Amino acid sequence: MPVFGNLDVQKGLSKIIDYLFSLHRFGIKPGLERTLALAEIAGNPHTRFKTIHVAGTNGKGSTCSMLASILQEAGFKTGLYTSPHILRFNERIRVNGAMISDEDMVRHFLKLEPHIEEIGSTFFEVTTVMAFSYFAEQNVDIAVIETGLGGRLDSTNIIAPELSVITSIDLDHMEYLGTTLPKIAFEKAGIIKKNTPVIVAENRAELRGVFEKKADEEDAPITFLKDIFVVENVVFKKDFSTEIYFKNVLKNEDSLKITTSLAGKHQVQNALTAFAAIEVLKEKVEISDVAIEKGFKNVKQNVGLRGRIELLKDNPPLVVDVAHNPAGTRVLKETLDLCGYSAVKWNLVFGAMADKDIAEMLTPLKDIAEEIFAAAPKNERAAKAEKIGEIARESGFKNVNEFESIEEAVEAAFKKDAPMLICGSFYVVDEAFQALKEHCGIEI
Repeated sequence: MPVFGNLDVQKGLSKIIDYLFSLHRFGIKPGLERTLALAEIAGNPHTRFKTIHVAGTNGKGSTCSMLASILQEAGFKTGLYTSPHILRFNERIRVNGAMISDEDMVRHFLKLEPHIEEIGSTFFEVTTVMAFSYFAEQNVDIAVIETGLGGRLDSTNIIAPELSVITSIDLDHMEYLGTTLPKIAFEKAGIIKKNTPVIVAENRAELRGVFEKKADEEDAPITFLKDIFVVENVVFKKDFSTEIYFKNVLKNEDSLKITTSLAGKHQVQNALTAFAAIEVLKEKVEISDVAIEKGFKNVKQNVGLRGRIELLKDNPPLVVDVAHNPAGTRVLKETLDLCGYSAVKWNLVFGAMADKDIAEMLTPLKDIAEEIFAAAPKNERAAKAEKIGEIARESGFKNVNEFESIEEAVEAAFKKDAPMLICGSFYVVDEAFQALKEHCGIEI
């Protein structure tokens, strides 16, 4: 059993984070019994504040951030629990946009420490209960909770939310969630609760029945995004902001407009998902139109959202994105085109986890890459640079470079003083941000 109590906060926090990541040795163990046991030791904090629960393959982090931003603008003390982080572990747990402090991280961990190995708790189970304990202590009015993996057996699924939200579905984590879209949709549908409204953004007909069946079993009012909104026009800006003009087909109202600091067609769906969720919440609490407008516009600064097709420098352009699966890189390529970068050739810094379909991830990026700078982030699950380089060559990339680290890849690409694109995983963006700040003079 590790001992943390006699360490100062900074050393203690570093050791605690190392220990939390070491819990990955227990693997991913679906099921709620360990989370419930740990939560009971903590006094069942998840029962002491209202929640919104968000699941999905892509878009759930952005949707959570938009919801939290709007609720903050409406005057609610708002918790936000998302994963993974980019720069600091503390990013995962926020109240009104402010990260949990190092001191609070240490304190909430120490309360759970004696029981972690005895219960056999995993990394995500411990961090989830830490987040819930912090939100309860902070007396948040409401917390927006993102699932980590799946939904039905995800650690976060011990909550009884005011509203459930399901974003788009794609093939991901197939070793845990199933190898077909309907199986994955079934796992995501597991967050639908008794008599609790649910918003579903996924619009494929073959998956609709999965959600309808679960909602029917739970007597949960269900709303599909495509049934209520028609998009009339979308304007994509070179600074990667988006203007969305749309209409609610169920109401005889004028057209509505959302302006968000997030970019891409996928963010249109995420923004409309958040808007639909807020419409449901407005039946219970007061949220003004001004709060909604400001929440969308100020989402990045309100909740510290980073790395979602983010422009760090514009001459030459430097863009980072946490795209971590084939759907994500397809969206990235599409968004670059929509925002006026279709003619740009990029120096591509790329890394990925070994369990991803790297060839499929690289396919959309082949025609826009001048060179690829392949590297592995510092993660035991990461694909080796040599493997990425081999796949890149097989995929038709002409100029392939391999590096020992993301840091070295970033420095080499930055020295080219040409358009630069960094993507492949949250871990890649994390290390890239650090390298850009320390070695390239970029403000992060």
